[in-house]
Amino acid sequence: MNWYYGIAYFFGLCLSVSPLHAQDKLKDLQQIQLLSQDDCVIVQINANWNIAANIDLTDLKNCLIFNASIDNKEYGAIIADEWKIKSVPTIIMFEYGKEIQRFEAGLSFNLNETKIKKGIRNEIDKIMLRRFQ
Repeated sequence: MNWYYGIAYFFGLCLSVSPLHAQDKLKDLQQIQLLSQDDCVIVQINANWNIAANIDLTDLKNCLIFNASIDNKEYGAIIADEWKIKSVPTIIMFEYGKEIQRFEAGLSFNLNETKIKKGIRNEIDKIMLRRFQ
C-alpha cells in the first residue's frame, strides 16, 4: 500500500510543476482526489449551459486553478453532491484539501468578478503568511 501513496505523491509533485498552474479543466476523479495534496487549490464549478459566467482566474498566482462542470459524466454528480453545490458558478478555495472559502452565484447565475478576485487574493495572502508561521 505504501507504493500507492508514493505514486500519488509523485503524481502530485508532477501536477505542482506542470502547466496546470494555469486555469485548466479537471480531467477525472483521480485528479480531484489528488487536489488535496496541494497547499492552495481553487476550483470553479459551473454547468455547460452557463459557461459564459466563468471568471478568468488565470492572473491569480500561488494557487492551482481548475474549472469543473457539474455536467461532466464521470465526476459532475459526485462533486455537486460532495461539495454541496447549490448554484453555479461556485468557486471553492482549498488549503491542503480543506475548504477555506466559497463564493456562490445568486439567482442571476453570475459572480461579481472584481469582488471575487479581491476575496480570493486576500485568502491567498493569508495562505502565504501561514507558510511562514
